[in-house]
Amino acid sequence: MISLANRPSKLSSSKMLKVQLGAFDRPANGWLNTDITPHIWIAKIPLLPRILYSAGFMTEERYHQHMNGIFSSLTYLNLSKPLPFADNSVNAVFSSHVFEHLFMDEVERLIEEIHRCLTPGGVCRVVVPDLEKIIKIFDRQDPRHFVSVMFEVSARRNVKNAHHSGFTGSLLEKLFREAGFSETAVLSYRVGRCPDVEELDNRPEESLFFEAIK
Repeated sequence: MISLANRPSKLSSSKMLKVQLGAFDRPANGWLNTDITPHIWIAKIPLLPRILYSAGFMTEERYHQHMNGIFSSLTYLNLSKPLPFADNSVNAVFSSHVFEHLFMDEVERLIEEIHRCLTPGGVCRVVVPDLEKIIKIFDRQDPRHFVSVMFEVSARRNVKNAHHSGFTGSLLEKLFREAGFSETAVLSYRVGRCPDVEELDNRPEESLFFEAIK
């Protein structure tokens, strides 16, 4: 694992990187897997996962993930802040079901930061809920299911994971083009130029798959 904690504000460009933004419990081999989840800090304290699980504050699934080292392989990275990578130092960026959890101004700044960090010809693959598919489930007589899916909030305990933005392929192309990307395309599940796309892609039924090339 590469730790950003004790490094300067921007990483050296001497080593090209593949960076996954918002990996959570799906870290990929050969990638710098980042997230903001508190499980990163829980994993650093010996026996804390077992204590939380025994006390009923952690599910069995999460506990087994801790035992398998899933969260200890993550690096903390707040996407609302400038990315700590040098210009032209990252050759690929992947993000799945993360952009919708940011506010639109944060998304726009993040895309600009991704463009800055990527090498010329570098690829950014973004997977988000497909807003056009979500719109199709709207029911004028009872829109509760639509609202739940749109904002991903069905109970008070889910509020921290709420959606703040929605995306179509056209909007993503507009945002990435405005940030300076030379090529943009809406693609299919596990099809594209992003490295390891067959391992990385997930949630095919509900997702929009998009790539941009610097």
